[in-house]
Amino acid sequence: MTATTTTQQKRVVQDSKGSVYELGAEMSRGGQGIVYQTQYPLVLIKGFTNKDEQARQRWPRHIAWLIRQDLSDLKLARPLVLLAEPRCGYVMELMDGLVPLQSLLESFIQAEGEMLADYLRQGGLRRRIRILSQLARTLNQLHARGMLYGDLSPSNIFVSDDPAHAETWLIDCDNISLEAHSGLTLHTADYGAPEVVRGEALLSSLTDCWSFAVIAYLLLTHNHPFKGELVSDGEPEEEEAALRGEHPWIYDQQDDANQCFANLPIQLIEHSRLPALFSRCFEQGRYHACERPSMAEWLEALTEIDERICDCANCGCSTLLSAELASVNEVSCFFCDEPADQRLVLFEEFIDWPQQGDGQAMEPDTLMATGRKVWLQPGGKLELKRLMPSFSYDRWPADHVRIEYTEQGLGIHPLPQGKLHLQRGGAKKLLERYQGLKESLRGQHEEPYRIHIGELDEAHVIWQFRW
Repeated sequence: MTATTTTQQKRVVQDSKGSVYELGAEMSRGGQGIVYQTQYPLVLIKGFTNKDEQARQRWPRHIAWLIRQDLSDLKLARPLVLLAEPRCGYVMELMDGLVPLQSLLESFIQAEGEMLADYLRQGGLRRRIRILSQLARTLNQLHARGMLYGDLSPSNIFVSDDPAHAETWLIDCDNISLEAHSGLTLHTADYGAPEVVRGEALLSSLTDCWSFAVIAYLLLTHNHPFKGELVSDGEPEEEEAALRGEHPWIYDQQDDANQCFANLPIQLIEHSRLPALFSRCFEQGRYHACERPSMAEWLEALTEIDERICDCANCGCSTLLSAELASVNEVSCFFCDEPADQRLVLFEEFIDWPQQGDGQAMEPDTLMATGRKVWLQPGGKLELKRLMPSFSYDRWPADHVRIEYTEQGLGIHPLPQGKLHLQRGGAKKLLERYQGLKESLRGQHEEPYRIHIGELDEAHVIWQFRW
């Protein structure tokens, strides 16, 4: 994109409403254009660089359609206004303090000799899971609206520069569409679905799912799922064949010809549904796109992991606890074998179905366990919420309980709406204000506590824990 040059040698562009922007540093570059910073910290400019005349005519119409869509509740740097003709581009808004995910992946490669130290330095397992959760949520919400994202890659995923945070946004929304069309053929090397790489299919929500799975595996293990020993020790043609879907993935259950021994172990996430989802995507989904896990499945599995992670006080790494675990007595850090913090609190989810007729609740031993377990570590806080893949974590629904674990003990925050009861033994107490359980009282009662969410004489959720 060529910009006007002022007397001060500043490159400037103007949007269709008359606002003027100074082009700053280049943030990312893709097959269709370049993204620039401007003098405004939260405003970016995307310039369209495709020289194809038909594409240049179609692109502004598509961006104008995107501007009219209601995408304000999604973490997308959506187009706000087109640039004034003859420029071909648009203005978008992105929160400050974000960098391309690609920069994190490149640091992994550069730090190959100290891979574990870099893994921890970049936020460890917990941050990676939260980055992937936010990305999965955005894609799931797009797919639920009948839209596809298109050319998903680490270059158009932006994350917090600060490793203590996991804010995740998508930029480069040019390919968002209601349906695949002739313009949706671009893909980024390494991340395109096999049928797209072979030139047999257009981009779709199913190719989004493939690209997401590749990015997720790479982020979690430091290795591409199809770049095992067969590819790394072979000729360049082997890598091309692997990306076309002609070679098995690293952990293929039927063919171990492409194993890899350089990546971080997949056992990091063995106590989760992720290994099975990767297997489905890269084995059955390699041949049949409809067999790939949906974004809702990825989101649910990632959210479950985030609820079962504990941090090691010795090395700072995160360990995923098994869903079958009832006590932390036998748990140790995955990386350094340090015993887990014995003060961890386990919250187990149940459904209470009132009996028909007399309206009385069922006896405690007949409550239906959902199998969901959430762990809270000293110094941490959590939201006890129903696990719904479509839920937006930027909002606070009335039936979600906030709990924090401070030096003083456990703190339970009341619901903004609805009813909350705390039970120990047979007594139930209506919680209308903050309730604290002192650390000094922990272990003095054998009976578990139960938090009832909703009306007691109706079907409702119960969270059980011991203190």
